[in-house]
Amino acid sequence: MSFGVVDLKIICLNLIKNVMEKFMLIVREDLARIGGLTVKDRFSEGPDMTGWVQSLIASGNYISGEPLAIKGRYVTKHGVQADGPFIEAKEGLSGYDLIWAENIEQATAIAQSCPMVMAGFAIREVRPVQPFPGN
Repeated sequence: MSFGVVDLKIICLNLIKNVMEKFMLIVREDLARIGGLTVKDRFSEGPDMTGWVQSLIASGNYISGEPLAIKGRYVTKHGVQADGPFIEAKEGLSGYDLIWAENIEQATAIAQSCPMVMAGFAIREVRPVQPFPGN
């Protein structure tokens, strides 16, 4: 039996899913501070995240992640309740990363190693992803 590269990647991902748990590392920052920055300044002011993300990719822990814009909307069953930016709140969601980790302790250690956390620019909320029943 021979396997192609794609087959081996699928097998490896299935093995990871059976051993590892998925976690969301939610980024919380001072929205008033980052709301006053240009996009260029927002991403050049703080510590470089590239090396951190690359190390998570190399270790097989990284799934995906992106920063969030400050502008947005609150939506309820009654419709749109407010348009953003939401800088009246001191701290708010500014991004996320999805990772694989063996347990919440490992996920927490990964979050603590984030350069944004270590420099005091952000905090990370670590949340296990709850799979839908049957998945």
